[in-house]
Amino acid sequence: MGSGTIDSIFGPTRNPWKYDNENWNITGGSSGGSAVAVTTGSCVAAIGSDTGGSTRNPAALCGIVGLKPTYGLVSRHGLIPLVNSMDVPGILTRNVEDAAIILNVISGPDDLDSTTLKQDMKPVELRDIDMSKVTIGIPKEYHCPGMSEEVIETWKYVTDLLETEKCSVKSVSLPHTSVSIAVYSILNQCEVASNMARYDGIEYGLRTGETYSTEELYASTRLKGFNNVVRSRILAGNYFLLTRNYDKYFIKALKLRRLISDDFKNVFNGVDKVDLLLTPITLMDAPSYNDFSMKNNRDQCAFQDYCTQPANMAGIPAVSIPIRLSKNGLPLSLQLMGPALSEDLMLNVAKKIESIVKFPTLDGVE
Repeated sequence: MGSGTIDSIFGPTRNPWKYDNENWNITGGSSGGSAVAVTTGSCVAAIGSDTGGSTRNPAALCGIVGLKPTYGLVSRHGLIPLVNSMDVPGILTRNVEDAAIILNVISGPDDLDSTTLKQDMKPVELRDIDMSKVTIGIPKEYHCPGMSEEVIETWKYVTDLLETEKCSVKSVSLPHTSVSIAVYSILNQCEVASNMARYDGIEYGLRTGETYSTEELYASTRLKGFNNVVRSRILAGNYFLLTRNYDKYFIKALKLRRLISDDFKNVFNGVDKVDLLLTPITLMDAPSYNDFSMKNNRDQCAFQDYCTQPANMAGIPAVSIPIRLSKNGLPLSLQLMGPALSEDLMLNVAKKIESIVKFPTLDGVE
């Protein structure tokens, strides 16, 4: 499963594309360890957990393919729950073909996970697709403040490539994107507060030696077992779930989440009728750890999750595709999103893009 990025017992997970012992670049999170293992050739594929982009983000920053399947397509049995309504096991590979192979193996219903879809999935079949029959939407709201010129240029570059391949490309609108990061943060914290309550030092997990009262055991276990970010999310989530705040925050966030999901349904099934969406994933290439650590957790989430978390809230599939290297020698990637259960079309288009851009492999990795 997803490997920690900063808090690993082996030390911080560093971006393998640029080595600087003093000011290294991050791998993204939270499945940064899994991404590095695949990027460096330590394994053919890895499974990460994608709650708001935690598979696609490190895949993008490390220059590999990151696939978030449709919610319920892959069993979550064995995955430690963070946000039940958004968590999806994601796939990290060095190319689209490997991602399709892994997806075909692990997808399908599971009696041990009630959230899985009950019908069998038709296996993804990669083929020579007729791009003239594909319509790609470019959502204008994803051109957001803080996005680097290199990311914007890469977005335009692939858009032009798709048009050259006779693909129909049109501008579309997802009007509730601007509030999605706030909605995601509130719902994330509420579900984290609920899910983390089970880690009390009694049934399983870490247990401290403070046993002279149940309350002290709970408190000491959670103090030592959770870092500052998790503890802050638990506190915020419990605040949002207080009786006096429940309607004001939690219920309102759920209503906005439905509107965000409806935005996707409208562009896929409404007047625009596009097959897939093409967007950035991160606002820039991988920043140095020193620069990234100067931001608070809220700003980090805006950088990490702005372009990725709407797909989790809507339950739709998305895939990260490496495109080219930045002027800093770090990967720049883009994302395809499609309606629920559109993995076959999405991965075929991703394969076409991959074959055209010919993203380089990390030196020394076959």
